[in-house]
Amino acid sequence: MSLNRNLGLCALALGAAAPFAGSPYAATSADQVDRLAKEIAHGDDHVSALQLAAWIRARKPGLRVVDVRSPQEFADFSLPGAENLPLDRLSRARFARGDTVVLYSEGGAHAGQAWMLLRMMGVPNAYFIAGGLADWRDEVIAPNLPAGASPEVLRAFQPVAELSAYFGGTPKIGPAGSSPTQMTASHAPAIGAAADLAALRRRGC
Repeated sequence: MSLNRNLGLCALALGAAAPFAGSPYAATSADQVDRLAKEIAHGDDHVSALQLAAWIRARKPGLRVVDVRSPQEFADFSLPGAENLPLDRLSRARFARGDTVVLYSEGGAHAGQAWMLLRMMGVPNAYFIAGGLADWRDEVIAPNLPAGASPEVLRAFQPVAELSAYFGGTPKIGPAGSSPTQMTASHAPAIGAAADLAALRRRGC
């Protein structure tokens, strides 16, 4: 997600923040808006779908995965362990200071707005998935490994393949947009330690 788009979400959220004037959380100030703008510029407002998947699998203490879509959309499909808090209910939600809150929506825009609202409400450890459920599908459920990848790329792909399998996904080999083949054990490099997830490309920035 581009900086301009993120700042646009910031402006929309500021307009929506008026109902929180009586909120028990911290009041919005010009300094706070400046801090939030810096977080957006540095990419500190979001995490990748892969990072969220790793946190869910590790049962990260205090993790709260929040789906801001409608109850019907949530009933149709949701991420493991997620709770449903549509945008119009966020002002009534309560979060502990130690919670790590990860928000998601279908495409990411509403989750970005929800992130801004939570930060203005004083929730410190809030993030969102920039590409929404599309990122979850692309990165976790059906990640693609380029055909003929180097050993280094294969090593880096191993933790992705492991996460995908954990969540019932199907890692594939081949260019995006083609009909890639399913990844099998024969494609995995015979190397012990997997590459650090933090070194993988973060999507949606």
